Amino acid sequence: MNPFYFGDPERPLYGVYHPPRGTDAGRAVLLCYPIGAEYMRSHRAFRQLTSSLTRKGMHVLRFDYLGTGDSAGNGLDASLDEWLHDITLAIEELKDSAGVESVAVVGLRVGGTLALSATAARADVSHVVLWDPVTDVGEFLEGAIDSRPDDVQDWGLPAGTVGLGGFPLTPDLRIALSALQLADMRPDSGKRVDLIVSTDAPDVARLQAAWSTGQADVRYRCVPSEGDWSKGDRFGSALIPQAIIGGVVEALVDGN
Repeated sequence: MNPFYFGDPERPLYGVYHPPRGTDAGRAVLLCYPIGAEYMRSHRAFRQLTSSLTRKGMHVLRFDYLGTGDSAGNGLDASLDEWLHDITLAIEELKDSAGVESVAVVGLRVGGTLALSATAARADVSHVVLWDPVTDVGEFLEGAIDSRPDDVQDWGLPAGTVGLGGFPLTPDLRIALSALQLADMRPDSGKRVDLIVSTDAPDVARLQAAWSTGQADVRYRCVPSEGDWSKGDRFGSALIPQAIIGGVVEALVDGN
């Protein structure tokens, strides 16, 4: 495990690179976190996923978007354009670290929506796995906001800023994120896209038919798994849904 900073030296992003264990399969996977409280709840699951992938000989990079986690910046720096650019920077960093020409990307929840938005037209991203993706980010935000403007008035952020699991969501970022709809995105022809959900999701399943008309290789799979990303589990907050983690690993191995 190699924690480091990359990107713009004035606004560095925090990443953790994990080299393969054993035989190098010559493949690399970028992990894109969800946002808000789900970011915190996903850490143990991402570490488990990373461990499974490196045992398969894959290079793995996980990172924090600008203004989140251990990356530079705060709520004022965070924007949709910046986050999509962060994914681009992380892809290039992973290609350099792993010595590969193309990568796979896994995004969880809103991280999946961001991942596809950033990579749908990239030829150097051959495979995208959307894990329990959020199809309508605006609807998700309405249910996830946990503090209102009056509650965050001391944060020193613009009027109308709300709280999202301890993360400040400015009005501009909220508007930009709310416009994200998976149904409006279309992966490039030839790209492999796996839609993997822990409970049957008809809105996600419909994307398979819609996107397959563009000749992308799109697959939908439901892997019943415990836990709910929108709620803390009985141990506090972290979830490790073993079944669907295995499903994500299988999809990546199969997509080789």
